[in-house]
Amino acid sequence: MRFRTLALMAGLVAASACGTDEVGPTGFEPNQPTGRFRFVHAMSDTRASAVNVTVDGVPLGVSLGYGAPAPATSYYPAYAGNRQFAVRRTADTTVRLLDAAVPIVADVDQTVIAVGSGAAITSIVVTDNNAAPAAGNVKIRAINAATAAGNVDVYVTAPGADILTIAPTFAGVAPRTASGYLERAAGAIQVRFTTAGTKTVVRDVSLGTLAAGAIRTVVLLEAAAGGTPLTSAVLTDR
Repeated sequence: MRFRTLALMAGLVAASACGTDEVGPTGFEPNQPTGRFRFVHAMSDTRASAVNVTVDGVPLGVSLGYGAPAPATSYYPAYAGNRQFAVRRTADTTVRLLDAAVPIVADVDQTVIAVGSGAAITSIVVTDNNAAPAAGNVKIRAINAATAAGNVDVYVTAPGADILTIAPTFAGVAPRTASGYLERAAGAIQVRFTTAGTKTVVRDVSLGTLAAGAIRTVVLLEAAAGGTPLTSAVLTDR
């Protein structure tokens, strides 16, 4: 396992972590309450094809593509309190896309998502529940980061299941909000987003076969330049 420390003086500790363990450099023990976070690039802005992200002035991600999380798996631990997130265009770091103070909460996992375009770029912060599901189960959640989609219904089913005669798993998920969690038996899973109140599928996502104990978040995204066709990202929570 590889460790690195980010901005201890500023209050951020970053490390490559596995599962839900919060770890740091050998011999390092946090002396303040810590939470954990991850960052997702969901800015549908032509200037944001690749971005650099810093937290409290220390690099978190370099040349991060649309829909990509940092880190790719797990979370970074950070001291609780406001952490300053700065997002810049990789090709020209004088282009300021986002500056946001994000409150990190002690003993809580959070997903920070940069969304929007132009002057409307902002951050949304979602609280994650990474408590293990019951034996033999997995947990699935959806986040609607696509303003262009409006409210959506979400169907979490076995692959190929007919959604015409069933109620949505999560109904009316508004833009820039998260659903609750569905716990279900491990196995092959399909997630479909529809326009709210209809069976019109606007995004179809296969999660493949998930092993027991897995937790996944499916993020609905706009096209990289905004609008449709919609796309998505799948985050490995646990």
